[in-house]
Amino acid sequence: MTQPTLFVCALCKFPAAETGDTTGGQHLIDQLASQIEDGTVNLQPVRCMAACDRACNAALSAPGKLTFIFNDLSPHQAAPDLAEFCRQYAAADMGKVPYGLRSPVIKKSTAYVLPPLAAEAVEAAIAR
Repeated sequence: MTQPTLFVCALCKFPAAETGDTTGGQHLIDQLASQIEDGTVNLQPVRCMAACDRACNAALSAPGKLTFIFNDLSPHQAAPDLAEFCRQYAAADMGKVPYGLRSPVIKKSTAYVLPPLAAEAVEAAIAR
């Protein structure tokens, strides 16, 4: 099974008083790095997720699994909940983590859940 990837926007801004000289997104990435050292998920910073008005933003995806898009993640408080959700997602068939097992932070920040891409469609797109 392919390892899930957690994409986190490194440029998401938060007031300087909250994160110092570091962007909110980078602060969240730094917090997550220490929370997911077990290799359950690949942490992938990205430059922009185009949801600046809903910072901090992240997406969790794996081949054959649902994709979760998260908005309004706190750079200071979301890392433990997001890391736990990554572990649940990695273990769940098709990434279907039962709603009742999701933390309040994850329930509140889940903006979208997308269906898995068909493997054939992904392979065709890559071949072009």
